[in-house]
Amino acid sequence: MPIYEFYCRPCHTVFSFLSRRYGTTKPPPCPRCSGRLSREVSTFAFIGSNSTEDTADDPLAGIDETRMEEAMAALSGEMGMLEDEDSDPSEAARIFQKFAAMTGMKFKPELREALERLESGADPESVEAEFGELLEDGSPFEASGSATFRDLLQRLRNEPYRDPTLYDL
Repeated sequence: MPIYEFYCRPCHTVFSFLSRRYGTTKPPPCPRCSGRLSREVSTFAFIGSNSTEDTADDPLAGIDETRMEEAMAALSGEMGMLEDEDSDPSEAARIFQKFAAMTGMKFKPELREALERLESGADPESVEAEFGELLEDGSPFEASGSATFRDLLQRLRNEPYRDPTLYDL
């Protein structure tokens, strides 16, 4: 029996639901606020290679290709919506942030700031004017192992709460 995870934006919480059947399409209401839930990709553990090579300058070091492919597949529907000329820049920023979280990759601080501004509804042209060079210059990712304490605190603040209860679907 599968366990599905759903996210409640107002509660900023991920809830787990046990389904007695496969292929559940209708999301349940939020157990806390009765609001609308969106289905999330469940987190999973993966084992990466333990290479002894110097990978400090490789932003993709330690990233499992399978994990990246699974993230791309999980987000393909959402990414397809971005092809529309009138797509919402805040939605694009949200998808990029979600991709980074799913793959374990970290954007450079300046790019994270640009994405956060877009996600909060800032004018895309003003963001591009301020961060344009960065957006076109090299890799958008930090080198592996370069996370700071500030980054860790920020991640803890942004991570949704995971309700430990298993609800029936």
